[in-house]
Amino acid sequence: MKIDTLFSYPGLPFNDIFESFFDKYKLSEDVECYQFIFCPYETGTGISFNDLNKLNFQTRVVIFNIIDSIIDIDDNTDIHGLQKFCAKHPENSFIISSPHFNLQRELDKRGINIPNLYLTSWAATTFSERFKRCEKGELSNRWLSFNSSTKLHRVMAMSYLLSKDYGDNGDFTFDFRHKIYKQPYQYKNFKPPSPELKTSFAKGHKKFKNKEFNRIKISQFDASNLAPAANYNDVLSSVYSTYGVEIITGTSFFEQTPVISEKEMQSVWGMVFPIFLNGVGIVRELKSFFDLDLFDGVIDHSYDEIEDHFERMAAAIDRNQHLLDGSTDVHKLWTTHKHRFESNCEKMESLLYDRTYQTLFNYNKIKQSLHHFNISLEL
Repeated sequence: MKIDTLFSYPGLPFNDIFESFFDKYKLSEDVECYQFIFCPYETGTGISFNDLNKLNFQTRVVIFNIIDSIIDIDDNTDIHGLQKFCAKHPENSFIISSPHFNLQRELDKRGINIPNLYLTSWAATTFSERFKRCEKGELSNRWLSFNSSTKLHRVMAMSYLLSKDYGDNGDFTFDFRHKIYKQPYQYKNFKPPSPELKTSFAKGHKKFKNKEFNRIKISQFDASNLAPAANYNDVLSSVYSTYGVEIITGTSFFEQTPVISEKEMQSVWGMVFPIFLNGVGIVRELKSFFDLDLFDGVIDHSYDEIEDHFERMAAAIDRNQHLLDGSTDVHKLWTTHKHRFESNCEKMESLLYDRTYQTLFNYNKIKQSLHHFNISLEL
Protein backbone atom coordinates (compact mmCIF):
# COMPACT_ATOMS: atom_id res chain seq x y z
CA MET A 1 0.00 0.00 0.00
CA LYS A 2 1.35 3.40 -0.93
CA ILE A 3 1.36 6.07 1.78
CA ASP A 4 2.83 9.38 0.71
CA THR A 5 2.97 12.56 2.80
CA LEU A 6 2.98 15.40 0.27
CA PHE A 7 3.14 18.33 2.69
CA SER A 8 3.11 18.79 6.47
CA TYR A 9 4.29 21.13 9.20
CA PRO A 10 6.75 20.18 11.99
CA GLY A 11 4.29 21.10 14.73
CA LEU A 12 1.38 19.22 13.17
CA PRO A 13 2.68 15.85 11.94
CA PHE A 14 0.40 13.12 10.61
CA ASN A 15 -0.02 10.11 12.85
CA ASP A 16 0.79 6.58 11.66
CA ILE A 17 -2.79 5.35 11.51
CA PHE A 18 -2.53 4.08 7.94
CA GLU A 19 0.77 2.28 8.48
CA SER A 20 -0.73 0.42 11.44
CA PHE A 21 -4.06 -0.20 9.67
CA PHE A 22 -2.43 -1.70 6.58
CA ASP A 23 -0.12 -3.79 8.78
CA LYS A 24 -3.12 -5.26 10.57
CA TYR A 25 -5.60 -5.75 7.73
CA LYS A 26 -5.33 -7.32 4.30
CA LEU A 27 -7.47 -5.49 1.75
CA SER A 28 -9.20 -7.09 -1.20
CA GLU A 29 -7.37 -4.60 -3.44
CA ASP A 30 -4.58 -2.08 -3.11
CA VAL A 31 -5.31 1.58 -2.31
CA GLU A 32 -3.14 4.69 -2.30
CA CYS A 33 -3.03 7.20 0.55
CA TYR A 34 -1.82 10.79 0.26
CA GLN A 35 -1.47 13.05 3.30
CA PHE A 36 -1.14 16.81 3.06
CA ILE A 37 -2.00 20.31 4.19
CA PHE A 38 -4.47 21.77 1.70
CA CYS A 39 -3.80 25.24 0.28
CA PRO A 40 -5.39 26.77 -2.85
CA TYR A 41 -2.74 29.46 -3.21
CA GLU A 42 0.45 29.14 -5.23
CA THR A 43 2.59 29.89 -2.18
CA GLY A 44 4.31 26.58 -1.58
CA THR A 45 2.55 26.20 1.81
CA GLY A 46 0.34 23.28 0.91
CA ILE A 47 -1.20 21.13 -1.82
CA SER A 48 -3.91 22.34 -4.21
CA PHE A 49 -6.23 20.55 -6.62
CA ASN A 50 -3.84 21.57 -9.39
CA ASP A 51 -1.08 19.68 -7.60
CA LEU A 52 -3.29 16.63 -7.12
CA ASN A 53 -4.21 16.57 -10.79
CA LYS A 54 -0.52 16.02 -11.59
CA LEU A 55 -0.43 12.74 -9.65
CA ASN A 56 -0.62 9.47 -11.56
CA PHE A 57 -3.01 7.35 -9.52
CA GLN A 58 -2.38 3.61 -9.76
CA THR A 59 -5.30 2.22 -7.78
CA ARG A 60 -9.07 2.38 -8.10
CA VAL A 61 -9.57 3.82 -4.61
CA VAL A 62 -7.45 6.74 -3.40
CA ILE A 63 -7.44 8.17 0.12
CA PHE A 64 -6.70 11.83 0.87
CA ASN A 65 -5.90 12.50 4.50
CA ILE A 66 -6.14 16.30 4.68
CA ILE A 67 -5.32 18.79 7.41
CA ASP A 68 -6.71 22.32 7.00
CA SER A 69 -9.68 23.65 5.09
CA ILE A 70 -10.53 22.68 1.51
CA ILE A 71 -11.08 26.22 0.28
CA ASP A 72 -10.87 28.19 -2.93
CA ILE A 73 -8.81 31.35 -3.36
CA ASP A 74 -11.74 33.41 -2.08
CA ASP A 75 -11.92 31.49 1.22
CA ASN A 76 -15.06 29.50 0.34
CA THR A 77 -15.41 25.77 0.90
CA ASP A 78 -14.39 24.55 -2.54
CA ILE A 79 -17.30 22.31 -3.47
CA HIS A 80 -16.91 23.27 -7.11
CA GLY A 81 -13.24 22.26 -6.94
CA LEU A 82 -14.21 18.89 -5.45
CA GLN A 83 -16.76 18.31 -8.20
CA LYS A 84 -14.32 19.29 -10.93
CA PHE A 85 -11.49 17.17 -9.52
CA CYS A 86 -13.62 14.05 -9.13
CA ALA A 87 -15.12 14.51 -12.59
CA LYS A 88 -11.60 14.72 -14.03
CA HIS A 89 -10.80 11.26 -12.58
CA PRO A 90 -13.91 9.13 -13.23
CA GLU A 91 -11.88 5.93 -13.13
CA ASN A 92 -10.94 6.57 -9.47
CA SER A 93 -12.95 6.73 -6.26
CA PHE A 94 -11.81 9.14 -3.56
CA ILE A 95 -12.06 8.91 0.21
CA ILE A 96 -11.38 12.34 1.66
CA SER A 97 -10.96 13.03 5.37
CA SER A 98 -10.77 16.71 6.32
CA PRO A 99 -11.70 19.19 9.08
CA HIS A 100 -14.93 19.97 7.15
CA PHE A 101 -17.23 18.03 9.43
CA ASN A 102 -20.25 16.48 7.71
CA LEU A 103 -19.58 18.21 4.40
CA GLN A 104 -21.71 15.50 2.78
CA ARG A 105 -24.71 17.09 4.48
CA GLU A 106 -24.13 20.28 2.50
CA LEU A 107 -23.79 18.37 -0.75
CA ASP A 108 -27.05 16.57 -0.02
CA LYS A 109 -28.86 19.82 0.76
CA ARG A 110 -27.68 21.28 -2.54
CA GLY A 111 -28.69 18.16 -4.43
CA ILE A 112 -25.08 17.50 -5.47
CA ASN A 113 -24.19 13.87 -6.10
CA ILE A 114 -20.52 12.94 -6.63
CA PRO A 115 -20.62 9.14 -6.98
CA ASN A 116 -16.85 8.64 -6.78
CA LEU A 117 -16.45 10.63 -3.54
CA TYR A 118 -16.80 9.61 0.10
CA LEU A 119 -16.33 12.34 2.73
CA THR A 120 -15.40 11.72 6.34
CA SER A 121 -13.32 13.02 9.26
CA TRP A 122 -10.97 11.19 11.59
CA ALA A 123 -8.18 12.05 14.04
CA ALA A 124 -5.37 12.63 11.55
CA THR A 125 -2.59 14.13 13.62
CA THR A 126 -0.43 13.59 16.65
CA PHE A 127 0.47 17.02 17.96
CA SER A 128 4.18 17.52 18.52
CA GLU A 129 3.33 18.78 22.01
CA ARG A 130 0.39 17.94 24.28
CA PHE A 131 -2.20 20.54 25.19
CA LYS A 132 -2.14 21.10 28.95
CA ARG A 133 -5.22 21.83 31.01
CA CYS A 134 -5.43 25.46 32.04
CA GLU A 135 -4.78 26.17 35.70
CA LYS A 136 -7.66 28.49 36.51
CA GLY A 137 -7.31 31.36 38.93
CA GLU A 138 -9.95 33.79 40.14
CA LEU A 139 -12.25 34.31 37.17
CA SER A 140 -13.51 37.75 36.21
CA ASN A 141 -16.97 38.39 34.74
CA ARG A 142 -15.35 39.54 31.49
CA TRP A 143 -15.43 37.53 28.29
CA LEU A 144 -12.61 36.77 25.88
CA SER A 145 -12.20 36.46 22.10
CA PHE A 146 -8.97 35.44 20.35
CA ASN A 147 -8.72 36.74 16.77
CA SER A 148 -5.50 36.04 14.91
CA SER A 149 -6.46 38.12 11.89
CA THR A 150 -9.04 40.62 10.68
CA LYS A 151 -11.10 38.20 8.61
CA LEU A 152 -14.43 39.69 7.64
CA HIS A 153 -16.60 37.59 9.98
CA ARG A 154 -14.31 38.35 12.92
CA VAL A 155 -14.47 42.10 12.30
CA MET A 156 -18.25 41.97 11.94
CA ALA A 157 -18.67 39.86 15.07
CA MET A 158 -16.58 42.25 17.12
CA SER A 159 -18.40 45.19 15.56
CA TYR A 160 -21.72 43.71 16.60
CA LEU A 161 -20.45 43.13 20.13
CA LEU A 162 -19.17 46.70 20.33
CA SER A 163 -22.59 47.99 19.29
CA LYS A 164 -23.93 46.57 22.57
CA ASP A 165 -23.44 47.98 26.04
CA TYR A 166 -21.70 44.78 27.08
CA GLY A 167 -19.12 45.19 24.33
CA ASP A 168 -17.04 47.05 26.90
CA ASN A 169 -17.12 43.95 29.10
CA GLY A 170 -14.97 41.91 26.73
CA ASP A 171 -11.30 41.58 25.83
CA PHE A 172 -10.08 40.95 22.27
CA THR A 173 -6.91 39.96 20.50
CA PHE A 174 -6.30 41.07 16.91
CA ASP A 175 -3.27 41.02 14.68
CA PHE A 176 -3.75 44.19 12.64
CA ARG A 177 -0.75 43.36 10.46
CA HIS A 178 -3.11 41.11 8.49
CA LYS A 179 -5.78 43.14 6.76
CA ILE A 180 -9.19 41.78 5.82
CA TYR A 181 -8.47 38.98 3.38
CA LYS A 182 -11.67 39.08 1.33
CA GLN A 183 -14.46 41.50 0.50
CA PRO A 184 -18.13 40.52 1.03
CA TYR A 185 -18.82 39.88 -2.66
CA GLN A 186 -16.08 37.23 -2.73
CA TYR A 187 -17.97 34.98 -0.31
CA LYS A 188 -20.36 32.80 -2.29
CA ASN A 189 -22.70 32.40 0.68
CA PHE A 190 -22.65 36.06 1.72
CA LYS A 191 -26.09 37.60 2.14
CA PRO A 192 -26.26 41.22 3.35
CA PRO A 193 -27.57 41.67 6.90
CA SER A 194 -31.03 43.03 7.60
CA PRO A 195 -31.35 46.83 7.91
CA GLU A 196 -31.59 46.51 11.70
CA LEU A 197 -28.42 44.42 11.94
CA LYS A 198 -26.67 46.64 9.42
CA THR A 199 -27.27 49.62 11.71
CA SER A 200 -25.77 47.71 14.64
CA PHE A 201 -22.74 46.61 12.61
CA ALA A 202 -22.11 50.19 11.46
CA LYS A 203 -22.34 51.53 15.00
CA GLY A 204 -19.90 48.97 16.36
CA HIS A 205 -17.56 49.13 13.39
CA LYS A 206 -16.92 52.79 14.08
CA LYS A 207 -15.61 51.81 17.51
CA PHE A 208 -13.62 48.96 15.96
CA LYS A 209 -11.93 51.24 13.41
CA ASN A 210 -11.04 53.70 16.17
CA LYS A 211 -9.80 50.77 18.30
CA GLU A 212 -12.20 51.72 21.08
CA PHE A 213 -12.02 48.36 22.78
CA ASN A 214 -9.80 46.54 25.22
CA ARG A 215 -7.20 44.73 23.14
CA ILE A 216 -4.98 42.14 24.74
CA LYS A 217 -1.53 42.06 23.19
CA ILE A 218 -0.05 38.60 22.96
CA SER A 219 2.77 36.97 21.02
CA GLN A 220 1.56 36.18 17.53
CA PHE A 221 1.19 32.62 16.34
CA ASP A 222 4.16 31.41 14.27
CA ALA A 223 2.35 30.00 11.23
CA SER A 224 5.62 28.83 9.67
CA ASN A 225 5.93 26.17 12.37
CA LEU A 226 2.21 25.59 12.92
CA ALA A 227 2.52 24.14 16.42
CA PRO A 228 -0.90 24.86 17.96
CA ALA A 229 -0.26 23.08 21.25
CA ALA A 230 2.98 24.97 21.86
CA ASN A 231 1.24 28.26 21.10
CA TYR A 232 -1.58 27.40 23.50
CA ASN A 233 0.73 26.18 26.29
CA ASP A 234 3.24 29.02 26.00
CA VAL A 235 0.95 31.96 25.23
CA LEU A 236 -2.79 31.37 25.47
CA SER A 237 -3.15 29.21 28.58
CA SER A 238 -2.08 32.00 30.92
CA VAL A 239 -4.65 34.29 29.32
CA TYR A 240 -7.38 31.69 29.70
CA SER A 241 -6.60 31.38 33.42
CA THR A 242 -8.74 34.38 34.45
CA TYR A 243 -11.63 33.96 31.97
CA GLY A 244 -14.66 31.70 32.05
CA VAL A 245 -16.40 32.70 28.80
CA GLU A 246 -15.00 32.74 25.25
CA ILE A 247 -16.49 33.82 21.93
CA ILE A 248 -14.74 31.58 19.42
CA THR A 249 -14.56 33.00 15.92
CA GLY A 250 -13.70 30.01 13.78
CA THR A 251 -11.61 29.65 10.64
CA SER A 252 -14.73 29.85 8.46
CA PHE A 253 -18.14 31.38 8.99
CA PHE A 254 -20.10 31.99 5.77
CA GLU A 255 -20.63 28.26 5.26
CA GLN A 256 -23.42 25.70 5.61
CA THR A 257 -21.03 23.30 7.38
CA PRO A 258 -18.42 24.01 10.05
CA VAL A 259 -14.65 23.73 9.94
CA ILE A 260 -13.12 22.58 13.22
CA SER A 261 -9.55 23.64 13.99
CA GLU A 262 -7.27 24.21 16.97
CA LYS A 263 -9.41 27.25 17.88
CA GLU A 264 -12.29 25.06 18.98
CA MET A 265 -10.05 22.43 20.58
CA GLN A 266 -7.97 24.84 22.66
CA SER A 267 -11.15 26.18 24.28
CA VAL A 268 -11.62 22.70 25.78
CA TRP A 269 -8.26 22.83 27.56
CA GLY A 270 -8.83 26.52 28.30
CA MET A 271 -11.91 25.31 30.21
CA VAL A 272 -14.27 28.12 29.21
CA PHE A 273 -17.97 28.34 28.43
CA PRO A 274 -17.87 28.49 24.59
CA ILE A 275 -20.02 30.56 22.23
CA PHE A 276 -19.21 29.51 18.66
CA LEU A 277 -19.21 31.69 15.55
CA ASN A 278 -18.59 29.19 12.77
CA GLY A 279 -20.43 27.51 9.92
CA VAL A 280 -23.92 26.10 10.44
CA GLY A 281 -23.96 23.15 12.86
CA ILE A 282 -20.70 23.64 14.73
CA VAL A 283 -22.28 22.68 18.05
CA ARG A 284 -23.99 19.66 16.51
CA GLU A 285 -20.76 18.38 15.00
CA LEU A 286 -18.63 18.96 18.10
CA LYS A 287 -21.11 16.93 20.11
CA SER A 288 -21.31 14.19 17.48
CA PHE A 289 -17.61 13.76 16.70
CA PHE A 290 -15.95 14.51 20.04
CA ASP A 291 -18.88 13.69 22.35
CA LEU A 292 -18.32 17.02 24.09
CA ASP A 293 -20.61 18.52 26.71
CA LEU A 294 -21.23 22.06 25.46
CA PHE A 295 -23.03 23.23 28.58
CA ASP A 296 -26.65 23.20 27.48
CA GLY A 297 -28.59 24.85 30.27
CA VAL A 298 -25.84 27.41 30.75
CA ILE A 299 -25.27 28.46 27.13
CA ASP A 300 -28.12 28.95 24.67
CA HIS A 301 -26.94 27.17 21.53
CA SER A 302 -30.26 27.53 19.70
CA TYR A 303 -28.41 29.73 17.21
CA ASP A 304 -26.52 26.73 15.83
CA GLU A 305 -28.80 25.74 12.95
CA ILE A 306 -29.77 29.25 11.76
CA GLU A 307 -28.78 29.33 8.09
CA ASP A 308 -28.79 33.10 7.65
CA HIS A 309 -25.23 33.82 8.69
CA PHE A 310 -25.66 37.25 10.25
CA GLU A 311 -28.83 36.21 12.04
CA ARG A 312 -26.89 33.26 13.45
CA MET A 313 -24.10 35.58 14.56
CA ALA A 314 -26.49 37.98 16.25
CA ALA A 315 -28.44 35.16 17.91
CA ALA A 316 -25.28 33.54 19.30
CA ILE A 317 -24.43 36.83 20.99
CA ASP A 318 -27.87 38.14 21.97
CA ARG A 319 -29.18 34.86 23.38
CA ASN A 320 -26.17 34.63 25.68
CA GLN A 321 -26.19 38.19 26.96
CA HIS A 322 -26.36 36.84 30.50
CA LEU A 323 -22.78 35.53 30.08
CA LEU A 324 -21.49 38.67 28.39
CA ASP A 325 -22.93 41.66 30.24
CA GLY A 326 -21.20 41.09 33.59
CA SER A 327 -24.43 40.21 35.42
CA THR A 328 -23.43 36.56 36.02
CA ASP A 329 -20.97 35.50 38.69
CA VAL A 330 -18.81 33.56 36.24
CA HIS A 331 -16.41 32.20 38.85
CA LYS A 332 -19.27 30.72 40.87
CA LEU A 333 -20.93 29.34 37.75
CA TRP A 334 -17.66 27.83 36.52
CA THR A 335 -17.00 26.18 39.90
CA THR A 336 -20.45 24.59 39.81
CA HIS A 337 -19.70 23.03 36.43
CA LYS A 338 -16.01 22.26 36.96
CA HIS A 339 -16.61 18.53 36.62
CA ARG A 340 -18.05 19.05 33.13
CA PHE A 341 -14.95 20.92 31.99
CA GLU A 342 -12.74 18.15 33.34
CA SER A 343 -14.83 15.50 31.60
CA ASN A 344 -14.43 17.32 28.27
CA CYS A 345 -10.66 17.42 28.74
CA GLU A 346 -10.63 13.67 29.37
CA LYS A 347 -12.63 12.98 26.21
CA MET A 348 -10.39 15.16 24.05
CA GLU A 349 -7.24 13.67 25.55
CA SER A 350 -8.51 10.15 24.85
CA LEU A 351 -9.14 10.94 21.19
CA LEU A 352 -5.84 12.74 20.60
CA TYR A 353 -3.40 11.01 22.97
CA ASP A 354 -4.75 7.61 24.02
CA ARG A 355 -3.23 5.34 21.41
CA THR A 356 -5.69 2.50 21.96
CA TYR A 357 -8.77 4.73 21.90
CA GLN A 358 -7.59 6.74 18.88
CA THR A 359 -6.68 3.62 16.93
CA LEU A 360 -10.09 2.03 17.48
CA PHE A 361 -11.85 5.29 16.59
CA ASN A 362 -9.85 5.76 13.37
CA TYR A 363 -10.01 2.09 12.34
CA ASN A 364 -13.80 2.21 12.45
CA LYS A 365 -13.83 5.36 10.31
CA ILE A 366 -11.44 3.86 7.76
CA LYS A 367 -13.39 0.59 7.59
CA GLN A 368 -16.64 2.46 6.89
CA SER A 369 -14.91 4.44 4.15
CA LEU A 370 -13.45 1.37 2.43
CA HIS A 371 -16.69 -0.59 2.67
CA HIS A 372 -18.45 2.27 0.89
CA PHE A 373 -16.40 1.42 -2.20
CA ASN A 374 -16.77 -2.36 -1.70
CA ILE A 375 -13.28 -3.07 -0.42
CA SER A 376 -13.33 -5.99 1.98
CA LEU A 377 -10.89 -6.62 4.84
CA GLU A 378 -9.45 -9.59 6.59
CA LEU A 379 -6.97 -9.93 9.42
